[in-house]
Amino acid sequence: MKKIIAVAIISTLLVVLSLYAVNAVIVSQQKSKQLEISHTLLQYSEDLSQNVALALKSITTQGCDKTSLDSYRQIKLDSLYFGDVGFIEKGKIVCTAFWGKLATPVALPAELHKTPRGFLLAQFDKKEFFTGNAAIYHNIIIFTSRYAYDKFSPVTASYSLSATTKDFGRTFFSTPPAFKQQDLLHSTLFTITLTQCSAFWDLCVIVKHHNAGLASLSPVVFTFLVVILYFIWVAITFFFFRIYEDRFSLERTLVKAVITNTISVKYQPIIRIQDKKIVGIEVLSRWHDQKHGDVSPELFIPLIKKIGLYRKYYINIIEKSLLEIAPLATKHQLVVSLNVGRTEIEDGQFIAILRRACLIHRIPLSLIKIELSEKAVSTVDILEEFCRELKSLGIKVSIDDFGVQNSNLARLSLLEYDEIKIDKSLVDGISEHYKQNIFVIFSDALARLNKSLVFEGVENEIQYRFIADRYPDALVQGWYFSKSLTRSELAQKLVGVAR
Repeated sequence: MKKIIAVAIISTLLVVLSLYAVNAVIVSQQKSKQLEISHTLLQYSEDLSQNVALALKSITTQGCDKTSLDSYRQIKLDSLYFGDVGFIEKGKIVCTAFWGKLATPVALPAELHKTPRGFLLAQFDKKEFFTGNAAIYHNIIIFTSRYAYDKFSPVTASYSLSATTKDFGRTFFSTPPAFKQQDLLHSTLFTITLTQCSAFWDLCVIVKHHNAGLASLSPVVFTFLVVILYFIWVAITFFFFRIYEDRFSLERTLVKAVITNTISVKYQPIIRIQDKKIVGIEVLSRWHDQKHGDVSPELFIPLIKKIGLYRKYYINIIEKSLLEIAPLATKHQLVVSLNVGRTEIEDGQFIAILRRACLIHRIPLSLIKIELSEKAVSTVDILEEFCRELKSLGIKVSIDDFGVQNSNLARLSLLEYDEIKIDKSLVDGISEHYKQNIFVIFSDALARLNKSLVFEGVENEIQYRFIADRYPDALVQGWYFSKSLTRSELAQKLVGVAR
């Protein structure tokens, strides 16, 4: 139940984050259109301001005589932007192109906005005279046509547009969205506001996209999106919970396996090419868990290191393998190979632990071989001392996995060792012509070091014959001869007929 609640909470949070991301994507696309509308509106407003300014400055007639009125009327007719043109005297409009000479002059609004370029802007709200905006220069006034911004009405289904002065104190044009205004929260969350101002005129345009982002989706589409996202995140969350539980369960079971010493050992035969005789075995740890089945050493050994039980693990493996194999090894003179990594190399007690185990189980140190993995390279000084001490006790030293990681022929000259194991990755190349040449060059160079060569991962007749013909004194191991065996299987194989 707790797991289901946790999955539900986490999935809900992830759905919310996903919706936020989807909203951001939709908004990003919508902003492009909004920017285009804003740019068009600003350019149009600038053109309108430019026409009004040029017209105001071009009028040379003054007064309300017939010539002046005819001039005003002609200017009005020449521009679709202009609603009317008039003359001001003593703060009052005394005549216009449309009304002619007014019987009762109309006073200018009390508040006039002065622009940096010397124009005055006025707003009228006189239904019997004029409602809208006007610009004044000296004694001439031009009223902006109430239809000047009609071209922007079709794009306002979900937009509100406005054109104002830069201090936002005067509005030249404003149109609301077609829908009814939503509540404040909805409006704030799903409204995109874009403001652009003119570099030449006292003018800014504001474009608001209402019901933007997710709010622009239909209820059906939005519901479908939420359901799909919830399904996906629930599945993914359950998947990661399962991985976590398996990993936690695996670690917990592995701790018990190390402590109770239930990790088993198997032995892979090492064959001498000359007579196809088993002359050695490599100790391999294996772990079978009831829940997880056979777990790869590449998985459980790093986990053992992570949980801090590696020292106990390798001591258990040494004890268990020598207890099982010592009698067979002594009887058939098999060299027992133990894999050693950085932890053992840098552990000052490893060699003492190994000697003690050999003494208890009565196996000569001369039948022990330590395989140093290149995947766990230690510092040069420690590694040299480690090899030197092993050799002084009569223990054989093998360089394992050669051909991968940090393979270095120069470094080999610093170490005391008896054998080099050629990694399976190079042996696999025998079946491919261009890789075969690399294999030969590499192996020939190692053969000249006058050390024993062991070829790992020999899996078929072609590989075996190629190695046997070219390196008859070498050793091989791999599935071509045998997989890893239990102690009893190895004992049966030792008394049987060699392949």
